[in-house]
Amino acid sequence: MYLHTIYLGIRSRQSGESGRWRFYWKMVYEYADVSMLHLLATFLESAPQLVLQLCIIVQTHSLQALQA
Repeated sequence: MYLHTIYLGIRSRQSGESGRWRFYWKMVYEYADVSMLHLLATFLESAPQLVLQLCIIVQTHSLQALQA
């Protein structure tokens, strides 16, 4: 993904005035897609731990200082 984004950035710099903005906006949108995928991956990594903590809180009916 990053390689294609870098490729589009290079093409934007190398192309003439007419094609420059087209490659630039493709690069911007692709970078936004990559950033959103990283956000989703980060959420999916932390979600199981959060679910486990919520289950412990619900089952014990208490909230300890370290859980807050």
